[in-house]
Amino acid sequence: MVTQPLHPDYPYDLRAMTPITEVSRGPLILVARKDLPIRNVADLIDYATRNPGKLTFGSGGGSGSSLYLATELLRLKTGIKLQHVPYRGAAAALNDLLGAHIDLMFDAMPVMVEQAKAGKVTPLAVTSLKRSPALPEVPTMVESGLRDFEVVQYFALFAPPHTPPAIAQRLRDEVAKAIAAPDVIAQFDKQGMAPVGSQPAQFGEYLKAEIDRWAKVIKKAGIKPE
Repeated sequence: MVTQPLHPDYPYDLRAMTPITEVSRGPLILVARKDLPIRNVADLIDYATRNPGKLTFGSGGGSGSSLYLATELLRLKTGIKLQHVPYRGAAAALNDLLGAHIDLMFDAMPVMVEQAKAGKVTPLAVTSLKRSPALPEVPTMVESGLRDFEVVQYFALFAPPHTPPAIAQRLRDEVAKAIAAPDVIAQFDKQGMAPVGSQPAQFGEYLKAEIDRWAKVIKKAGIKPE
């Protein structure tokens, strides 16, 4: 969804493929180093407003990663100025966060849940529209005052273009059965993910809307491919 609008010469068109289903989804989480005097998103905005460009924000995966785009979305919605520190991967950014070399970052829930529970980082907000069962005490970005702020990572299933609808529906129905199993749900919960199992048409509409949404964010933020 992000690579396609970022790279005009991208060899695949997701919209041409046959959508089967969104299997599972989970939010990112915004965290701060534990000794920073920031405990929530309001504190972050206030601190950044009073100290423009002082806060360092790490992101792994380059300009096309969801971690970086979440950072840009935060900047667009709040107007705050942050010093971006790019990393090849999120693991290196996390190491520097734990070592107090950077101040904040977005990361995936499976990585950050244990860090937050151990008190090694301060969780500020999750990027889903609903709170995560993995850290139910942590508010969403929307609850924190940022309207329409949603960034989710998800796993989905596609088939080649022109796959017969009956086959797509059969595949979707089998996936829906699998992800309804209690042991599968338990594994999703541990990873901060939730099962979805959307219908092919529903998932196709969501996919197109998300590609359009992120294309607008990329254009407005002036993000260039690496």
